[in-house]
Amino acid sequence: MISDELFRFLCAALWDTPIETNADVSQLTEVLKEAEKQTVAPLVFKAMEQAKCQLPRQVVLRQMTLRQQTILQNRKINLKLGALAELMQQCQTDYVVVKGQVLATCYPHPELRQSGDIDFYCDDKNFDRGLECLKKQWEINDAHWDAEVLEFHHEGILLEMHRELISFYNKRKDAYWKQLLKETPAAQIIIGNQSVNTLNPTLHSLYVWIHLYHHLLELGVGLRQFCDWAMILHHCKDEIDHEALKKHLQVLGLEKAYRASGSVLVNYLGLPADEFTYPLTAKDNRYAPKILDVVFYRGNMGKYNKRNGFQGWKHQIESFGIKSAHFLKFYPLAPRYMRDWMGDVVKEKVFLNKNHGKIEKKEKCSTK
Repeated sequence: MISDELFRFLCAALWDTPIETNADVSQLTEVLKEAEKQTVAPLVFKAMEQAKCQLPRQVVLRQMTLRQQTILQNRKINLKLGALAELMQQCQTDYVVVKGQVLATCYPHPELRQSGDIDFYCDDKNFDRGLECLKKQWEINDAHWDAEVLEFHHEGILLEMHRELISFYNKRKDAYWKQLLKETPAAQIIIGNQSVNTLNPTLHSLYVWIHLYHHLLELGVGLRQFCDWAMILHHCKDEIDHEALKKHLQVLGLEKAYRASGSVLVNYLGLPADEFTYPLTAKDNRYAPKILDVVFYRGNMGKYNKRNGFQGWKHQIESFGIKSAHFLKFYPLAPRYMRDWMGDVVKEKVFLNKNHGKIEKKEKCSTK
């Protein structure tokens, strides 16, 4: 199967190990097509090069071009991230950068992780100060709100400034998460020549998974997000407090969902079993195929097999159907969380219906 070969090459890239393959040219080409959908093509192509796979010239040229674009984009984003860190320091604004370039440092070849944007978080005490500084120094004028996130571009780079990293659908759990963020000191990481603030490895690895799981339930998620999670668990294995992780997951009611998701890392992506937070059982492992069904059908951030795009009332109806199907598929993994989540989904659907299908963002904070 194409997915089996994809995982073999992906594991070779993630763990920097040699690989041999009997796949023919057509199979290898299909593997690369799927890798592009999952935003892991530069990694897979490197493993194919190391295995001395024979590929059609046009395929090689396409992958070499994508690799070069990825390398250049990572350089641009790293420079922009360094400039952001300097600016926040000058403005005496506390912040943490999450996901993205921070996770790239966990890879054997960071330059080959396909980057997207820069996500950073400022709490209520620092958000307005940081925003005013950005407006003054970078003259941002295209900023717009999407839920709790302020999105803007600067010199061609998309940045997302978060006032909240996660909003849980249960008040007690939401308060617990916010207290974790408040009480946990930021960590520092060197990207390029610049020190950048980020979450500590324990909290960051938890956030990476929760973000992944949220997208899995919503419209879908890609393999790159699972690779990110595997890489931070491996790279920071001596720094992550797994007992604290277990406590957080228990309070949040997400232990089963975490274990089921982890079966993908251990059984398909090669994460050593002793580096995962829990020992996995047969019950945990049986969910991996169900999770991967969504991953391969929906692709990165649910971009594939979407019949009605991502705007308009038809999109809203289709999205509600997708979320309902995912609710039924994964309900046993976190019943209380799933009920809270679906309750929020239904409220949003009712809100949209009352507004005759118009897509309206409920802004909870002001840019003034």
